[in-house]
Amino acid sequence: MYITKFINWTAFILSFAFGVFAVYITAPQTRKIVVYPSPDNVDILQYKDQSGQYYRFKEKTVKCPSDLDKITKTPIQA
Repeated sequence: MYITKFINWTAFILSFAFGVFAVYITAPQTRKIVVYPSPDNVDILQYKDQSGQYYRFKEKTVKCPSDLDKITKTPIQA
């Protein structure tokens, strides 16, 4: 018994396209949360790069330069 003779292909394709579109429109919007390393979270976080490799940062204490022009400020990124 051929089930394909009971399917209206035009209606099937149109309803399938409408269903995919409805799911796409009603899906919740994703948002990206960026976490920067700090002395408080350096031990507990792992980061993943674009190739899928995971890595961690190691905390290292350094002296501040005496020349204030060598110190850069990073603006808040929202």
